Amino acid sequence: MNDILIKITIDETTTLPNVLRHIRELKGVLTATRVTEKQVVSAGMHRPVCNSCSCEMIPFVNGVGVLDHADFGPYSLWDADLWQCPKCGKEVIGGFGQGPISAHYEMGFQRMIEHYDKVGKLVHNHG
Repeated sequence: MNDILIKITIDETTTLPNVLRHIRELKGVLTATRVTEKQVVSAGMHRPVCNSCSCEMIPFVNGVGVLDHADFGPYSLWDADLWQCPKCGKEVIGGFGQGPISAHYEMGFQRMIEHYDKVGKLVHNHG
């Protein structure tokens, strides 16, 4: 089974429970989950909150490559998002997928690193 994300925008005359009821009628074909505005739609997680300003951060740059390093060098590459506080400008990287998009033993690992670096979206994590 593959997961896909479908965003449904409803007007004020339609209620969300009504929409979900119709979607749930497709039992066995798909499952419906409600995601609140405080959740990141792609991950179902809460948006990051700035500890200085007590407000939700906003997505600033999508598709940031985070390169984890081990003792021997680059180890795994993750796709994530850069979030920023709209008040003070603090930044944090989050919204990681469930696993790395590439690892040091895979073909194309170096090419993917070079791509993120070329577009200015590579962050090194020396952990």
